Amino acid sequence: MQFYKTKQYVILPVLTILIPITFIFLCIPGTENQYVYSQSSTENATGTGVDLINTHPSPLHLKSGSKFEIISTVVNNSPSKITFTAGVCDSPLSAQFIRNVVIRYTQGCTANSPPFELNPGEEVSVAGPSSDTIYQALAAGQTTASATFLYQTENGQAANITKPFVFTIS
Repeated sequence: MQFYKTKQYVILPVLTILIPITFIFLCIPGTENQYVYSQSSTENATGTGVDLINTHPSPLHLKSGSKFEIISTVVNNSPSKITFTAGVCDSPLSAQFIRNVVIRYTQGCTANSPPFELNPGEEVSVAGPSSDTIYQALAAGQTTASATFLYQTENGQAANITKPFVFTIS
């Protein structure tokens, strides 16, 4: 894997960006899948494929200097189940920002997460990035970003979906 340096920041390929969870979360029992909440979806079941909806930063009201994560709802409208890795250290959700946000990379945790299965017609909320990535708001203003969700199809084929979203930093 190649790393590219610009000024003080290291930019990695989108595939390596994943849930910013500090080491504190490693000490809290029962957090293995704390960023994955599954529920059945009937309103979106008529679509096709996998979709990302309701993508937003958390916390919702970001101030300049704040660290944050992103949350998105993944809807499986495909005819078969999909799988992805989600847990204390890993996230299938990442983002790239056009302005007002810096992405920093640190030493993350290395615990393995079991695959999460999402059946056809179900949806799940996922948070990102991974424990080795930090999103930090740098300046006030409207910010355009792209969220990418990585998953595998039922036959093991790697796939992804990328959707733009906009939010405001105060």
